[in-house]
Amino acid sequence: MASSPRFGFVVEYVADLDAARRFFVEVLGLTVEREHPTFVEFVDPAGVHCAIASDEPLEPGNQRELYWLVADAEAAYRELAPRALIRVPLKTMPYGKVFGIQDPAGQAHYWLELAANRPSRPV
Repeated sequence: MASSPRFGFVVEYVADLDAARRFFVEVLGLTVEREHPTFVEFVDPAGVHCAIASDEPLEPGNQRELYWLVADAEAAYRELAPRALIRVPLKTMPYGKVFGIQDPAGQAHYWLELAANRPSRPV
């Protein structure tokens, strides 16, 4: 596959970002890797990433979002569009270029090319 996806992270939407941040750090023992006023990305000792956010999800509802990272989202979109159900068309967000496809169970998977200067900052 030309787009060569690799698993990126899961985003969970929360009502209270500060309380959720404390839980992930103090209870789960995760390390904060990147922060923004509406987003916190964590990493566990094995290098697995997850994130919490308090802004709006890409689609209605409060489902967890699964992100796959690619070097070129436009190429990945062109490659996948003929053979996958597109749930979210390719668009540019402050954090990068993203689109969503649907798996056979109805779960969305988001393909993301991270922006070089995304709004979250390393800690």
